[in-house]
Amino acid sequence: MFAETFSEYLKKKVTSFNIIHQCNSVAAAKQKMQELQYDFLFVDVTIPGDDTKEFMSYCQTEYPGIIILVVSSTTDLYVIRDLFDIGVNGFLSKAAGTEEIQLAIENTLAGEKYISAGLAGKLATFTYTKSQNILTKKEQEVLLLVAKGLTIAEAADTLFVSQHTIIGHRRSIMQKLNLRSATEMVKYAYDNKMC
Repeated sequence: MFAETFSEYLKKKVTSFNIIHQCNSVAAAKQKMQELQYDFLFVDVTIPGDDTKEFMSYCQTEYPGIIILVVSSTTDLYVIRDLFDIGVNGFLSKAAGTEEIQLAIENTLAGEKYISAGLAGKLATFTYTKSQNILTKKEQEVLLLVAKGLTIAEAADTLFVSQHTIIGHRRSIMQKLNLRSATEMVKYAYDNKMC
């Protein structure tokens, strides 16, 4: 019933959406996607009997230009964080109003990520708390120094440790947070309001 209402909204309110199909299984969605080219995929986290995360990863591989917006009633922050980690473009609560749906479409079309307003603050707090729980106190200090632009030598002098210790902490931080460079460390710190 929600899918029908949502489809009707898209047909009536979003003029650029001229082809809209509803599918009640991953297999049906895959079939439709092979037949036609879609710009957006709106998907719920739970489709009975199907692995939707695997389906979303499949869509990103097979249709790299598609924008994936999850529309779900879940408020599980672990699930939502995982969805963004696999690369979805946005997350909308099923309680979202028409203005928010329009905003999500516009933002994701512009290349931005989108999360429902009611969940954005909770997710930021959750991410920050999660990184604090994962990282040791020293690793948090090193991450903040990296975010402030200090070199390895400067960070070592600030914390009164050797440069090898700083290098070890940086390596550990990148491994724990799945980051690949100092630039990603800085971005992570700022994105998660750690500095």
